[in-house]
Amino acid sequence: MTPVTGLFARPDAAGHIRLDHEPVLESWNAADHPDQLRLRSYLAGVTKQLLVAEWANNGPRAIELVVGLPDDTPLDRGGRDLDNYLYPLVRHFGGERIGAAFARKAHQEESTIAVVPAENVAGPAEEPQLTVRTSMSATSAAWKGVIHAACARAVTGPLPPGPVGVRLQFGVSAARNWAALWKPAIDALGPVLGMPQPAQPFRPDDDRIVDLQLHRIIDDALGHDVIVRAWWWPTRSREPGAECS
Repeated sequence: MTPVTGLFARPDAAGHIRLDHEPVLESWNAADHPDQLRLRSYLAGVTKQLLVAEWANNGPRAIELVVGLPDDTPLDRGGRDLDNYLYPLVRHFGGERIGAAFARKAHQEESTIAVVPAENVAGPAEEPQLTVRTSMSATSAAWKGVIHAACARAVTGPLPPGPVGVRLQFGVSAARNWAALWKPAIDALGPVLGMPQPAQPFRPDDDRIVDLQLHRIIDDALGHDVIVRAWWWPTRSREPGAECS
């Protein structure tokens, strides 16, 4: 079976540094809201820690965030969505500079982060469980609907209760803000993650994702189209294509 191309290696654990501040989730509140002020302060601190101003413009980078949580805090519930931790960082650094973004939740005292030059790796031998090409606006419900329908066809039911891992690859043109695709794509994975309220299919149990892997492959021939490939697994079992982890 031919490995999937366009995937990147996860930053080595030895390259992580301890965050000076607790990770902050994305905020959609007004600019003067305390949540927004806290987020801006956090982003400024991380930017200084990572010496972002000194990054050379010599190719995409891979980022990994490990969110440390107390031992008595469940990893797979509580609203701590990993994409909402990653997105403000990548938005702040510039999505065009990031080729891959990884995040995990772990029971540990400290939260850590690493940013390294993105390194291509041979993809997993396993084919993605889902491959979808979309043509409509990613801000529309129809975009989510196409992925949701394909996801429903790919499974007979959601993964068993408990923590899960998800890998998404986005095929996009260089002009596309690929980070803006993360949330709507994950919102469409209800048939895999579970939907607490079936009448709201785009509000899945996405806080059960404890290992999130996001990859970008640039193909200018796609124009405005997007190709989404997805893999998922219970984290108590072996991750498919461990060579990409």
